[in-house]
Amino acid sequence: MNITNLNENSISRTQPFTIVNVAQQGLCVGCGACAVVDQNVKLVRNKLGAMVADFSSVADLANSPSDLVCPFSDNSQNENFIGDLIYKESEHYDQRVGYYSTIYSGRRVSEDTLLNSSSGGLTSLVATELLKQGHVDGIIHVGKNQSADNDALFSFVVSYSEAEADKHKKSQYYSLSFDAVLKQVRGDGKRYVFVGVPCFIKALRNIALHDEVLAKQITFTLGLVCGHLKSSAFAELLSWQLGVKPEALQAVDFRKKNKSSTVNAYDFMATDHAGNSYSKTSARMFGGGWGYATFQLEACDYCDDIFAETADAVFGDAWLPQFNTYWQGTNIVLVRNKVIDSILNKSKISRQIVLENLTLDDLCLSQQGNFRHRREGLAVRLNDDVHAGKPIPRKRVDLDTIKTIAKKRIALVRLRRTMARESHAFFYEAKKLGDLNYFISKMTPLKDQMDRFYKPNLIIRAYRKAKRILGI
Repeated sequence: MNITNLNENSISRTQPFTIVNVAQQGLCVGCGACAVVDQNVKLVRNKLGAMVADFSSVADLANSPSDLVCPFSDNSQNENFIGDLIYKESEHYDQRVGYYSTIYSGRRVSEDTLLNSSSGGLTSLVATELLKQGHVDGIIHVGKNQSADNDALFSFVVSYSEAEADKHKKSQYYSLSFDAVLKQVRGDGKRYVFVGVPCFIKALRNIALHDEVLAKQITFTLGLVCGHLKSSAFAELLSWQLGVKPEALQAVDFRKKNKSSTVNAYDFMATDHAGNSYSKTSARMFGGGWGYATFQLEACDYCDDIFAETADAVFGDAWLPQFNTYWQGTNIVLVRNKVIDSILNKSKISRQIVLENLTLDDLCLSQQGNFRHRREGLAVRLNDDVHAGKPIPRKRVDLDTIKTIAKKRIALVRLRRTMARESHAFFYEAKKLGDLNYFISKMTPLKDQMDRFYKPNLIIRAYRKAKRILGI
């Protein structure tokens, strides 16, 4: 597929895909934007462990202001509109990534800091430098939730110092909402940098179009490259395999670095209520591989934003051959804001970080799987919905692309969608039964089917074996 030449999908429609459709088709991503603009909306964690909007107290959902901010409603502004509004003066534009000024690879110099970061540590560096240099008064980001009465391991928090921010570093693969924290800070007269995944920042930008108070307060946004969001069941599944049952789980670390592993094979660590910790490489655990889409939220199958096109900068993992041997981690960074660009370059001069220019093509290469999911895969899923008689949201892909996609790829996309949906239901039943093996037995046939897609065929394997034997 030509990912540099994307178009609006070609299905003619008389009605937009609204928040009513989002609710009816289970496409709520749980961001909480709707609850920020409509006091009758509540965010709840459903029985599957995903945050979702509860619209039961909304008298007329079709006319709720929430329709104007939901990231999956056609009535909210999309990435193209927001990008044109905020970043049109940027030096560069590419349909794969949106507007941008500079692209880098980099990492912190301090190994201690690196080991306590998800990747190269540059997201936290930029956020804390914005704070230390007086550009903002606080950082809104995901942090650990260790309160005794919590129903989740994480929540959105506000850090007002570098020391506070350091307690909440690392990526968390967990369904969360930001409505409570935005209501908390709204009108307090302080400025903030918001750190989040692409759809959350898009939702925040749409809120700012209708709320002058928050528009003035959220002065910077930092995006995170996102493969997909997961329900809380993902943490519970991995922990359960380490011997920590869901009801005994106190804390997790999704990305514990291990110098004996490769850069993209990090460990998962679970801690129980007694303070005992256990860890194992997540890719070696059942359902731990990202390609299985275990517990993926349904909304993530309808996202076409890879590099957080509405954020001032976006950070991801440098999944590129030249960085594979550096197990401590390296970031890719795409910048759209001059202040952030200055922070990065001054940090390089002061030798806090290693920073090098990266080409646009290498940036995109680092996310080639993500492109397949949000371009080819999205075209397949939208076509399937159309054929099933479902309304679909307007996305920046051409549905005719499906004619150019290999049948094997189409089958893989459909299988992954099935695995995501089935994983939620089977794990819910496993928890009710108190039997992890129930989940594993139900998902194993799907997992085996997925594994066969990735196994080289017999001819290729024989050729590779011959090369090794002959030394060629």
